[in-house]
Amino acid sequence: MRYKPPKYILFYIYFFFVVYIFLFHLPNDLEKIELGTYELEKQNETKLDLNIYNVKELELEILETFVSSTLKKCNIQEIFVFGSIQSYNNLVRIRIEDVRVSGGLNIENKNEAKNDRVFNYQDPINITSNSFNCLNEKIIIEFENEINIQYLRIIQDANDLFQNVKIININAYS
Repeated sequence: MRYKPPKYILFYIYFFFVVYIFLFHLPNDLEKIELGTYELEKQNETKLDLNIYNVKELELEILETFVSSTLKKCNIQEIFVFGSIQSYNNLVRIRIEDVRVSGGLNIENKNEAKNDRVFNYQDPINITSNSFNCLNEKIIIEFENEINIQYLRIIQDANDLFQNVKIININAYS
């Protein structure tokens, strides 16, 4: 007696293969909105008015740093995101779901910058470079819900230990 496979085994294999491809390997179709380049203050707070709606991700790319006589690592001491959630129209500091950086950067306080509660306090994002060159490195900030971003507040350190970022490019994804 010969083994007889189930009647529709090839159909089930093909079906599970197609479902696997659609769930895990298709790219995430987020619409990219280029917000432009912004110049940051060397040792003060910079407020970047964005006024953009329905944002799921925010990407900051370092284009230029201030010239220094010695080699130093780059640092952005604090990044805050202010805006509103679509169901709650008051201006609040937005909760960050996840922060990712490209290979040349390091997040100093990743666990503190994220918080599980929407309106609870969270520490600002602190970024330091791994090497002396931080040009073309990216910071990607993800949000739990689509949010309306009013402005970013970026504070750079006033001491002379780090090299400060001069120009960044900002892209939003919705």
